[in-house]
Amino acid sequence: MITTPGKPLHLSCIPRGEAYALKVNISKNEIGIIYRVTAVLYVHGWNIEEAIAETSMDGYIQDIFIVKRIDGAPMTDEHLNAIHADLHELFYGGMSVMNYLANHPEKMESLRAKVEISPEIFLFNSEISDSTVMDLRMEDRPGILFEISQILFLFGVDILSFKAVTDSGQVRDTFLLRLESGSKLDEKLHFHRLKEALNAVL
Repeated sequence: MITTPGKPLHLSCIPRGEAYALKVNISKNEIGIIYRVTAVLYVHGWNIEEAIAETSMDGYIQDIFIVKRIDGAPMTDEHLNAIHADLHELFYGGMSVMNYLANHPEKMESLRAKVEISPEIFLFNSEISDSTVMDLRMEDRPGILFEISQILFLFGVDILSFKAVTDSGQVRDTFLLRLESGSKLDEKLHFHRLKEALNAVL
């Protein structure tokens, strides 16, 4: 496990079949956590095959990412240290995600070179829940979770939890969302605008 003295950021990783379970623990509950983590994993060449992110009632964050290197290489201490260093810079060093990505122009070019196939996006509110469910299905490629979390961050939408599963080149992401105000998204005000924004980048 890698920890940061005086800073609540803990990183650990264990093998899981041909992939790795990467656990990111941080007690700093604020909007944009997943946005920053997915940006770092994308830059370091880790494809997220499955992910579960949870926020406890007391604000403790625990994200588990099932990741595999795009080039098939194993997770090493050097990889883990590099991921931790970049996360620390984004959480505590004052570095914004856009400035971080500007240091990796090849990754920005890769995002622009995506296949133009529109995703299927479903948003719905349940009467018995105070959050919004978003279900998204599309062809898999590197950077998807980063782009989704970026749009949600820009819309002021907090990701309470999400699960991403990839099968036969197709990805299905299910998100539990809530506005910064604590309420679920408004169907008339937010649904159409959010779908338009996601379709523009995915």
